[in-house]
Amino acid sequence: MKELNTGSREHTAQNSRRLLSSRLYDLFMVPLEAGGIARLRRRIIPRADGKVLEVGAGTGVNLKYYDFLNVSSLTVSDHEPGRLLRKRAFSCGAEVAEADVTQLPFEDSSFDTLVFTLLFCSVEDPKAGLKEIKRVVKPGGKIIFIEHVLGCSRLTQRIQHSLTPFWRRISGNCHLNRETYELISDSGFTIEKRFTKAGCVLSSGIGRR
Repeated sequence: MKELNTGSREHTAQNSRRLLSSRLYDLFMVPLEAGGIARLRRRIIPRADGKVLEVGAGTGVNLKYYDFLNVSSLTVSDHEPGRLLRKRAFSCGAEVAEADVTQLPFEDSSFDTLVFTLLFCSVEDPKAGLKEIKRVVKPGGKIIFIEHVLGCSRLTQRIQHSLTPFWRRISGNCHLNRETYELISDSGFTIEKRFTKAGCVLSSGIGRR
């Protein structure tokens, strides 16, 4: 009985650390959201419709931007869904799935819309992830994305290249210098609309399979 109680305390402590980490992440993102990411979220997340899957949902920050009048169902997935994501998903009736974007546990052509934001900078094999996204989106289905990408100017690019080795070690493998937009557009999606912010280092858009 004593061992069970100890295990229970350890489990509770672990959940508390994850919740604290999630809230600290949201706090860290406040100035970045104010710098343009929030405006991009407000602009494109409400365009999700039908049966929707969001991959790499993180803390669930996108959930408040969905227009649920146009969404028939919403599934949010992450490789390790945290307590904050589960709490936010429960409050709006979304399902939560534990899934890596490179191995999605869904049938082919399952979703009308697939959403991902600030995800592919850290995916180890982005081409495999985008291939999986294409597989589970219906023909003619929609993708909605926000990613930070390699900047337009040479100075910005040099800064991104120099910071990336250090930044990857402290930010969960995030590559500041990844050309994610090109990876998306080359993976079989037709980009219908594209928006950029913050000196071209933020790129968002809507595409079709």
